[in-house]
Amino acid sequence: MREDAPPNLDTTADGTRGEAPAEDVEPAGSTAVNPSMTKRFWHGLREFVVVVVIALVASALLRAFVLQAFFVPSGSMLPEIRKDDRILVSRINTIERGEVVVFKDPGDWLESVEQPPPPTGLRKALEWVGVLPASGHEHLVKRVIGLAGDRVMCCEGGKLVINGVRIDESRSLFQGKGPADDQSYDVVVPRDHVFVLGDHRYGSGDSAYHLADGTAFVPVDLVVGRAFSVIWPLGDTHLIRTARLYDELPAGQVPPDEAIVKPVRGSER
Repeated sequence: MREDAPPNLDTTADGTRGEAPAEDVEPAGSTAVNPSMTKRFWHGLREFVVVVVIALVASALLRAFVLQAFFVPSGSMLPEIRKDDRILVSRINTIERGEVVVFKDPGDWLESVEQPPPPTGLRKALEWVGVLPASGHEHLVKRVIGLAGDRVMCCEGGKLVINGVRIDESRSLFQGKGPADDQSYDVVVPRDHVFVLGDHRYGSGDSAYHLADGTAFVPVDLVVGRAFSVIWPLGDTHLIRTARLYDELPAGQVPPDEAIVKPVRGSER
């Protein structure tokens, strides 16, 4: 018959033998959490939160001082910019003739059919930090035609005249070789203002359209920046061009403190 195995003995400090201490064995079914795993989890979560906060702060600073994306709610800048496009705007630049700019509404230019509902809740917060493009609720996009002191006339031979020079914009206008605008006017842009028109002249609520209500000239401090690229939809991404013909125009006169307006209304829009 096989004898039982002797108990597990160990020699003590005084030379006697005794039972060896039992090993720490986790009871079956224990749900205890390894402290090192918990520590690693909270450490990782803290790093993730720090990265997200830094990214949001960087995005907000970028939006405030360098770049901002905007949603275009209308087709007034066709064919260059289409309705519902997303555009990227640079805040670091001076305003030049011929550039496409985004500016705050100078006086009820946004019609209800063009104006999207104001953002609320999470979308408003994400727009503020720059994660989502601004919804266009209070902003418009047009092309700068006249700087302070420029004399802008329409039309001679169907062409716009700036500082005495007739220009051919047919390549950039929606109507192509048609008349440059559907109204006639003769204006001098006042100090610290710009005169803006849409590329879809016959369907744009722009400076020419607002000559009668006194809001035609946009204060330069309402200009957010220069639109330089369409970034959405992906199939239509491109840089927004500024035709050289605007660069070749002579400088205007000394800007008057008040606008000089001699409109001659043509056909209604």
